[in-house]
Amino acid sequence: MSAGDNAAGGSAESDLVPKHKSSSTIWRYFGFRKDDVNQSDVLCRSCLTKIATKQGSTTNMFHHLKQHHRVLHEECMTMRETPGTSQSSQNKPKQSLIADAFSSVTPYESTSTRHKEITDAITYHIAKDMVPVYTVSKEGFKKNGSDAGQAL
Repeated sequence: MSAGDNAAGGSAESDLVPKHKSSSTIWRYFGFRKDDVNQSDVLCRSCLTKIATKQGSTTNMFHHLKQHHRVLHEECMTMRETPGTSQSSQNKPKQSLIADAFSSVTPYESTSTRHKEITDAITYHIAKDMVPVYTVSKEGFKKNGSDAGQAL
């Protein structure tokens, strides 16, 4: 199918709409006609060629860019490797570092109710899951919040 065949339907690059809830950077180079409400026919924004995709797979789209639009493929691969360039990553909250999570923890007094609940939970885990008792003696288990970030 040539670009002329696709263009005969009246589609132009600017008339293509993005995939709903897309997160892959590849969707910057592909889209759907406005009247394709089911978003079933994927079209290349550069040459308007219809790309066969199955159940949301992007493999054929990457292959099309690599074979027909080398510069766009290289641009896409660069964006793909750069953190924070996908559309969904811009909307997602950032995950905190484990060292930050440990540093924000307030240790419980050994007489507190929460300390007793945690001790009981660990005891239950050891007994119910038949975990060796020496598990609580291992360095990873004993590491407290203030030292945990330094070990990583």
